[in-house]
Amino acid sequence: MKNTIANLAVLLLLLSGCGKNTERIPGSGIANGNDSIFGLVAADTIIYDVIIRNSNPDDAWAAHCLAGIHYSVLIDSIFNLVYTGRAVAYNHENNEKLTSKQLVRIESAKGFSRDNIGMIQFKEMWYLNPGSNNMTKQVISMVLGYNYYNPAGELSGYKPVFRVELSGDKGRGTRD
Repeated sequence: MKNTIANLAVLLLLLSGCGKNTERIPGSGIANGNDSIFGLVAADTIIYDVIIRNSNPDDAWAAHCLAGIHYSVLIDSIFNLVYTGRAVAYNHENNEKLTSKQLVRIESAKGFSRDNIGMIQFKEMWYLNPGSNNMTKQVISMVLGYNYYNPAGELSGYKPVFRVELSGDKGRGTRD
């Protein structure tokens, strides 16, 4: 296993030298170009879903996987970031910026509860720094997914509540 990781790190270092711009950033130990202060760009953009609420009390594996999540802290903090203007919320379907009044309407809609947000879809950039054995993930945006149940009361998927764009580019430049 250690040899595999070491070989991967060497391969990444060799490949990083094959780019158009391989000028070294002084004092950083990484090459300029597609690299950043965080390390090598391992994923310019990656989108994936994370289940954050176990909808099946009989699912012991999901309960184990989610044992460390501080659900209320996470969800309440995301809403607080939007309400205080430190992050921007958008309608996921039409890309329209949502106002605080629109967010209040979403939250006051019949049947809405923050407790029914069961998934977050993350859009991130990933960086790998082989020199320090460190991987950094930078969240660009998050889509909160509301549990959607079929008539039999079984979870059948997730409906987007809204997308949250986080401010502060931390050296990544502007993104579309």
